[in-house]
Amino acid sequence: MFSGAKLLTLLASVVAATQCGNQASIDVAVKTPLHVVSNGDAAFSQIVQRAGATFAAPHFKSINVPANGKLTITSLDGKDSVVFHGGESATNIRADWISGAGVVVAYEAPTYVKQASPVFEIDEVAFGKPPSPLEALCDADQSQAAACYASDAAKTKSGKAVARLLINGQSLCTGWLVGSEGHMLTNNHCIKTAAAANDVQVEFGAECKTCEDPNNQKQLACKGEIVATSATFLATSPTSDFTLVKLNVKDGVDLTKYGYLQVRPDGPKLNETIHIIGHAAGWPKRFAVTTLDGPGTVTTTSFQSRCQADEFAYRLDTQGGNSGSPVLSTDENVVVGLHNCGGCPDGDNAGIKINKVFDILKAQNIVIKDAVVSSKPAC
Repeated sequence: MFSGAKLLTLLASVVAATQCGNQASIDVAVKTPLHVVSNGDAAFSQIVQRAGATFAAPHFKSINVPANGKLTITSLDGKDSVVFHGGESATNIRADWISGAGVVVAYEAPTYVKQASPVFEIDEVAFGKPPSPLEALCDADQSQAAACYASDAAKTKSGKAVARLLINGQSLCTGWLVGSEGHMLTNNHCIKTAAAANDVQVEFGAECKTCEDPNNQKQLACKGEIVATSATFLATSPTSDFTLVKLNVKDGVDLTKYGYLQVRPDGPKLNETIHIIGHAAGWPKRFAVTTLDGPGTVTTTSFQSRCQADEFAYRLDTQGGNSGSPVLSTDENVVVGLHNCGGCPDGDNAGIKINKVFDILKAQNIVIKDAVVSSKPAC
């Protein structure tokens, strides 16, 4: 299949990761313009790669696969692939990220006829770059991999609804299912616009099988299920640093197996025990539950962080990539805040009070079914 492949090695300068006042999303990729097109008049196979890349995610200007044809994007080792089958069509879509320095893009069909429109047209590829140093740990990192809490049924259940996000092929954040109809919350500084929501890969189940797995601290390791590559943009607020979207779930995906989280409408309470679930550093899922002094707690409910006014604060460890993580009451297992600000080690980390988010949604007449804990227990 690949014997006639063209090898296209792309050279691109590495863009330095950017930091902002908020807990930064992680800039993990270099986006490289590239034009690759097939009109369907012959079999097609081409390797697209960049030396040293950690993943590749081609962006398609258009896809129009003829009946009985097949477009595949495959890892160089053949272990991972994305397939677009005959009859599938799309515009402005990014293929699922695939680990490794590159991918093989191939088209095959029983017969080959030149099409009126291209079978596919690639206009850009996001190539992953090695991780950069991260920050906002309060002390020695006390967070642990999801598998370390496998015996804690409540945390494990909540963790299923938390996703690793790759936005615009370039930055990593965390998001989570709120309510029972496929809505997702994250930070505004992760998804600012409808265009960003149109290019977000939402990956559930990204966690390693054991607590000791060295991949627990490896960016984009222990790949889960990418359930959506775009979402519908519903609401956002830069001042309260949240964005609400609804996932455009792929055909055949059962979102119900991941459950959903619910919020407590009065938000965080002073001194209550809390924990954070997210994808720190873009690693497989982690739980921040304890500090060096004991369980994580709300240290203040009125905090002027370096990110926003009137946040709530805690000493739980976070890193870039944790942006958008849910902060949960440990006793009630409900969301009380949205993590957005890394202040450690010099100060506290901080989050948006979830009641502020829902006050804004209420003012905009946006109702999310089963999102508030009083409605019915979360699945």
